[in-house]
Amino acid sequence: MRLQGVEGLDTDASPTPPPTFHFAVDAGWIPPHYRYCSGGGNSMLRVSYHDMVLAWGHVPWFCVEGGQVDGGAVDGVVTVEAKAEAAVLREEVRRLVMSDLHLVGKAQFAVQGEVTGLGYLRCEIFLFQGNATIQSSLCLIQ
Repeated sequence: MRLQGVEGLDTDASPTPPPTFHFAVDAGWIPPHYRYCSGGGNSMLRVSYHDMVLAWGHVPWFCVEGGQVDGGAVDGVVTVEAKAEAAVLREEVRRLVMSDLHLVGKAQFAVQGEVTGLGYLRCEIFLFQGNATIQSSLCLIQ
């Protein structure tokens, strides 16, 4: 899983919208004719920063499918948009995130929650000063 972008953390915006996190789920080496679907229903993820819940939202139903490329397996990317349906983000926290981005060049978020058909997901996601991650983050599924 990687973070493609975030909206609603900029302290200069007025009024400040609730945060929205855009994720991509990378699936490597998918065999031909493979199909697995997950999400929907009661699937929900929480996004935290230094143990403070910033936002939470439902994970939509999504599928990963294998294709046929020269008789072998293919890589795939599934895009999942987790919009903040409720936010408890104070201005002080926004400033802390922006300070980390300015001083350290990155901010670390924890993404956790139950995804129907997949299990309990825990990820450490990084937002870099360029507003996106290039690589996938460490995720554990229980």
